[in-house]
Amino acid sequence: MAGIFSGTSPVITMAGLNIPPHDYITNTYVGTNLTQAVYKTGGSSGQTVATLTMTYDGSNNLLTVART
Repeated sequence: MAGIFSGTSPVITMAGLNIPPHDYITNTYVGTNLTQAVYKTGGSSGQTVATLTMTYDGSNNLLTVART
């Protein structure tokens, strides 16, 4: 994972999982596992620019990360 700065917002890059500039993130958990991160611009009621969805196996090991 690498980070570069564009203005005041970091742009996070991961092979194929680039996250556009954003100013708000909402996280969803099942137990202690992060299952979804929603990135928005314009605050909590702003426009969604990317969503990461994570899946886990029965031992709570991270299996996949998908961007939509």
